[in-house]
Amino acid sequence: MKFTGTKDSIFKVFTLATIVFSMIAFTGNAQKNDFSRSELEKLQDENMDFMNQISEIIKDYPTFSYSYDIEDGEVVNVNVTGVERDIDRKKLEVILFDLKSNQNMIKNQANRIGVFYSVDEPAKFTEGRGELRDVIQNNLEYPEDAQDWGVEGTVFVQFVVDDNGEIPFATTSTNIETSMESYLKDLENQAIEAVKATSGKWEPGKINGVGVASMAVVPVTFDFQRHPSIRAYIP
Repeated sequence: MKFTGTKDSIFKVFTLATIVFSMIAFTGNAQKNDFSRSELEKLQDENMDFMNQISEIIKDYPTFSYSYDIEDGEVVNVNVTGVERDIDRKKLEVILFDLKSNQNMIKNQANRIGVFYSVDEPAKFTEGRGELRDVIQNNLEYPEDAQDWGVEGTVFVQFVVDDNGEIPFATTSTNIETSMESYLKDLENQAIEAVKATSGKWEPGKINGVGVASMAVVPVTFDFQRHPSIRAYIP
């Protein structure tokens, strides 16, 4: 089995899910792995670090794409194209392999607050990926003060899509280093508001065909030499 993705397939997003029904109802759907809550959260932290690493590498490769070779539900190979430098391509292959392996291990397992880090079917924007990209980018602004001070980088917006397709919660994660914390906060707020502009237009994620509230992660990049942009690379 082969899974493919490209930088332009914008929202094959990295998904998580939080149960909106009784957790007991889904006990039988969990994977064989039996992680503690702290172990699940550690794996999720690793996944966010993988996303940051990928973001840094692919910013120089607009034609980046990838494919997974999967056998019996396990990743056996990662194929990366559109990356000219051998060292960068090999790094991406390793990171994407580890990311997908982590996702498979923690599929349908809840953390201490009932959040599932991987689900059967991720939440989908009902109007399509291209329209999703347009809605977010049309609602993004790059604060002038942040531009003037050269505050730039990628903000990861993590947001819940509930079982009604609404976005009741969103937060951010970033590795941007700056002494201008207030300007960084402005970037984070802009990214959150742009994502919230898509609220109400989502199909909820599913576990065994049952709609659940799910969390998606969208990378929003602010580059003071260009307009803010949405990157995509997560399977």
